[in-house]
Amino acid sequence: MVAPATEAGGAASSSLGVASAVFLTMPTAAALPTGVLKNGRLRLTNSSGAAAVPATLYADAAANASSAAHCFLNGVSIPANSSIEVDIPTLKAGDTVRGLAGTAAIITVHEMGGVIYS
Repeated sequence: MVAPATEAGGAASSSLGVASAVFLTMPTAAALPTGVLKNGRLRLTNSSGAAAVPATLYADAAANASSAAHCFLNGVSIPANSSIEVDIPTLKAGDTVRGLAGTAAIITVHEMGGVIYS
């Protein structure tokens, strides 16, 4: 069985702000008790025409604060008008992906794929 994860606002893409915020949430344990996301992939795009911008991403439980223990992309600088692709660690029901950037509304995150198994 495959079920959709949800992005913030139901959008296919999200912009990172300067404070860590959730932009992808796995279905809850009540909806998908044994669900796990495998082979998840994101594209981060720097739409600034002028400068590189660092981005940081975290994968953690919904109740956890973003911390170094949950970081899977740490301050990676994305050049102006460029993109990088990032694999998401395996997520279980209720887990989230959060992120922040050095400049608000410059880094856009696009979901590239992945499968939720139950």
